[in-house]
Order: sequence, then structure tokens, then C-alpha cells
Amino acid sequence: MNQINEEIKSLIRQLEKKVKELISAFSNAYALDFKEIIGYRSLSNLSEIRLNPFKISNQTVNNAVIAAPMAGISDNTYRIFAKYFGSSLTFSEMAASFGLIYNHERSFDIASVTDFERPCAVQIFGNNPDVIAEAASLIEENADIVDINMGCPVPKILKTGSGGYLLRDPERIRNIVKALKQKIKKPVTVKLRLGWDESSINVLDIAKIAESEGADAVAIHGRTVKQGYSGKADYEHIRQVKSAIKIPVIASGDIDNAYKAKQVLDHTGCEGLMAGRVARGNPWIFTQLLLGLLSLKADEYPKRNSLLGKNIDYQNIISGNDDLSISNNLKIDILLLYLKFLIYFKGEYKAVKEFRKITGWAFKGKRDISSIRNEFFKMNNFSDAEK
Repeated sequence: MNQINEEIKSLIRQLEKKVKELISAFSNAYALDFKEIIGYRSLSNLSEIRLNPFKISNQTVNNAVIAAPMAGISDNTYRIFAKYFGSSLTFSEMAASFGLIYNHERSFDIASVTDFERPCAVQIFGNNPDVIAEAASLIEENADIVDINMGCPVPKILKTGSGGYLLRDPERIRNIVKALKQKIKKPVTVKLRLGWDESSINVLDIAKIAESEGADAVAIHGRTVKQGYSGKADYEHIRQVKSAIKIPVIASGDIDNAYKAKQVLDHTGCEGLMAGRVARGNPWIFTQLLLGLLSLKADEYPKRNSLLGKNIDYQNIISGNDDLSISNNLKIDILLLYLKFLIYFKGEYKAVKEFRKITGWAFKGKRDISSIRNEFFKMNNFSDAEK
């Protein structure tokens, strides 16, 4: 076995140890023995926990917690941590369909998936049905699912007629899904928003079109394209879509704690939900969401009833105030391990440069952090990061 494979295996073993520490931390905070509830010793990672599993075509998704795709963030390292910390499905960043067609190295790097992050959906963007279908065929073997972004609100994507701009052209969406289903055999999903703006909310019609042409699932962010990330996510339109179509629906937008996650799942009836921006510099959010949902499903887990702590305010804990259960030392250990993975995949120079923003996100809002925040952006190597 070559040295590279041994290196990644060593990193994975270190990651598995951190998963055990996270389980212990949350067990203490919730006064529950999660080791007993989840059959802890038989798990190699938390994504194996089966909690209302569902299928996207022939692909099983073990639980409702899913890591949303984010440009510049959802790389191999992010996806591996998301999976081991509980995400049942991961997504790549957006790969340009024309970039794949013309064999651009960057596009294929985005679409590269290791076995440590599966099941993984490779996400493509573009506006030409034939080009998208051909691009999908080039990465199909490496992907577990092929996802088409039809909701991105970033101006440079919209200018190409891609991403969220497609919501203004339902027939083009129809042709894209049709072309994909004719070209590839892997499951096809689409990521949508509610519509272009408040006066043209058409997600229900778009979802019906996607389903009619063979899409295997849809993910919906509860904002319009024009909203970007402003305002609050609207889950009512997502609920209406779920009640009208039979394929799985994944809800997205403002889901940042387990109590909110349960509310969204109960209100919409969706099979899954996505955590996005809240996970930046915060990969343990997937553990918080999954173990929180597990805790809230008390009646389905008889063992839990005998393990409940006295006088525990679960709603308060699971609403996000349990962050204190993860010590700063554990966070630092996890983040430094995250950097080791980044270095493995990207080399030290590029990895440390990306790590600067991750530390900024990880400790944002923490007391007394402003005095050292500038030091994060002076890191040039792993030794600097440790200090």
C-alpha cells in the first residue's frame, strides 16, 4: 500500500477518535448515554445512524441531516468531516458544465470524490441541456448522484443564465432534466429556490416539472433568488411542494439547531434538510443536529427513557445553547485536524490560506476573540496555526 493511502487512513483514524469525543461531549450535555442509544461501538462514523431513512432512486440516505453545497467550502475535507460528524449525504461545490466538457482541471477537481465522503452528489451548473447532460456523463462514474444547481443567487452565475436564473425559464428546466435522464443512469436531483422574486414564486410548478421528467428528488432553499440570504426562509411553500409531489424533498434555509430542524421537518413533511452557512467553521453542527433529533424522538427509543437526566431543559439545550458542551480544546483539536486534511488534499500553502477564513468563522462572536483575530490571517504554515 502506498504512502498516500496510509496517510489518509491515519487521518481518518484520528477523525474517528474526535467523533467519539463529540459523542461523549453531547452525552454529558444532554444527560443521555448516546453510546447506548446509537449502538456506538458498531459505528465507524455518525452518518451510519439510521433515523427515518429514505431513498433517492436506488441510493439510501440514512437520516435527514444533509450538508448543503457551498461554493469555496464544500471540498473533500469539508465533506469528509460532514459525513463522519453525521451528514447522511454530501454535495460537491458547483462544477461548470462547460468546464467539464472542455476538460478544465479545476472543474474535475471539484467533481473528485473519495470513498470517505460517500454518498456524494456532484453538483453541476449551466444552462444548455445537451452540454449539462454530456458533462454529467463525464463525471457519472465518480458520482453517487448528479445534482443540477437551479437556485444559486451569485451574480456571476446568473449572468450566464445558470443557477437561479433558470427559474425564469421552466421549459429549459424541463429540457435539462429530460436530457439528463436520457443520458445517465445515476439518480438526478435539482436544487431550487422559491422563484426569481416575491412576485414570481413558481417553485411548485418547477418541482412538478422536474418530477414529471424523472428527477429523483428536489432540494428547496426557502428564499427567492433576489433575496439572496436576506430575510427569513419561508417553509410554507416547501410544505406545499412536498404535499404535491411524491419524490423526496429536502428543505434548506436557516436550519441552525436541532429544535428548528424538527420544527421544519414536522411542518413541511420533508424527508431531509440541509445545513449550509451555519456549518462554516462549525463541522460539529451535524453532530448537534443529528443527536438532537435523536434525543427529541424519545418515544421511538425506549432505552432513552431510562437514561433521561433529571431537570434537563431539552428545548433550551437543543435550540443551540449546547455549544458550550464542546470545549474550546476539543474545537481546536478538530480544527487542527481539519487543517491536516486540507494540507493532504491541497498542500500546505493553499490549505493554510483557506484555513484562515475557517478559524474566523469558528470563533466568530466568542468573548475576547477580537484581540487575536488578526493573527488568524497571518498564518502561513501548520506551525503558525498551532500557535
